[in-house]
Amino acid sequence: MLGSDAGRTVAVAVAAFGLVLTGQTTASAAPRTVEAAFGGYGEWNADPYGSAPGDSIRACDTTADGWSIEVKLDIGRDGTWDRTATTRGHTSPYCTPWKTGNLKEGTPVRVQVTNVGGDATYPKGSLLLSHA
Repeated sequence: MLGSDAGRTVAVAVAAFGLVLTGQTTASAAPRTVEAAFGGYGEWNADPYGSAPGDSIRACDTTADGWSIEVKLDIGRDGTWDRTATTRGHTSPYCTPWKTGNLKEGTPVRVQVTNVGGDATYPKGSLLLSHA
């Protein structure tokens, strides 16, 4: 009987350890912040984290300076902007809702964050290369 109890204890311990390992290997990183040249930032979130959905972008304008923040996502890095989040038309401080859509894990993406105003785009922006 003692051997049977010891065997069950070992089995339970091994199963619990397996659950801990499984939980730790699940991807869940905080959104990556990409600074604009001035007055705000963009965020890229590859995996769900808190209230932020995975495969998503958003733009945040932090300064009432007449410039808005625009975040563009190029899925597959093929040179085509597939998703855009912009603070145009909103009073600062303002963050857009997350713009999301499911992507296959490992898909290469390019995230560009720029300042925009009217028809102008500030020529210096930030670029992030990442994966879904």
